Amino acid sequence: MFLLRLRTLFFLYSLAVGYIKTSKSFWKLKPNVLVVDVDVKGVNMVEVPVICGEAYEGHNITWTKNKDEHLEDQGNRITVMVEGWKGANYSCFDKEGSYLNHTLVLAQWSFRKIIRNTPEKGYIHCATNNYGGLFQCSWSWGENRHGHITHIEAIRPDGGSNISCSLDPGGKSITCLDQDYCPYAEELERINLTVYFRSSFVVESYNAKFYIMDIVKPDMVAISRINHTCVEVGYPNSWNTPSSYFPLIFQVKEIRCRKRKKCDCSQPSSIGTYLTQSLQLPVSKGKTVCVRVKDEFCNSSWSEWSQYKCKKNRKQRKPKLKML
Repeated sequence: MFLLRLRTLFFLYSLAVGYIKTSKSFWKLKPNVLVVDVDVKGVNMVEVPVICGEAYEGHNITWTKNKDEHLEDQGNRITVMVEGWKGANYSCFDKEGSYLNHTLVLAQWSFRKIIRNTPEKGYIHCATNNYGGLFQCSWSWGENRHGHITHIEAIRPDGGSNISCSLDPGGKSITCLDQDYCPYAEELERINLTVYFRSSFVVESYNAKFYIMDIVKPDMVAISRINHTCVEVGYPNSWNTPSSYFPLIFQVKEIRCRKRKKCDCSQPSSIGTYLTQSLQLPVSKGKTVCVRVKDEFCNSSWSEWSQYKCKKNRKQRKPKLKML
């Protein structure tokens, strides 16, 4: 009978505290930032130990939550309760009230709301215009939630690369540099990129894995006129040299569309498309020639189209003779 009552009391207590989880439910993202994994299927309450600093052990320490709520717990080490997605910023002060340190507690859930999933590109799209080890990754912000980047991790599993990333002006992309990348060696391991986005006290993580050779997209080619029936194309200035080791292949097509600026116009009157490595291309009078390039040996992206309008020769009108 006593054991039955004890089990009943324990069951009621569990309901009251919402199944408080252990320390395995949170982890350290970076210095001064802890992340709690949220269980979206039920009530989620996690006890998180917070420390002001090893140097303040035994000192008279007070705490605030989100700068304005004073906590009853005192001392260098306290335990805070995080419920659901309700994270907070916990700051500690000495007995004179001077600020000492802080710990930001964020909640991570499985939802995807801070940035959007776009067709073909996914959540995060990465690209580079050559094999120099520099690449850029971009995204689109969600419509109903404002966010910003709180942390970036870019590594290769073998640990053989030194990759640094920085946020670009405007906050919609990052630029990363793999300082140990060698364009002349075989790329054995993928780059594993994880970007953590924060909105209020919620954090979402997004991951992308790729080889540099998978995300290469050359810049647009230059087209110059040789004569009325021939144009010359050239490798982009940003492309690697020598061209014999980094060859490009050209895709060429002639179009005649109402909107001349659209090389992908849907209903051209005539199209002739072919692949070539030649730098001199024949063109027809009165048509627009469109050219784009890609790495010949990798299944990577084509560049954007470049175009040149081959104008028709206008017949010169004979001057009219004036009658005297």
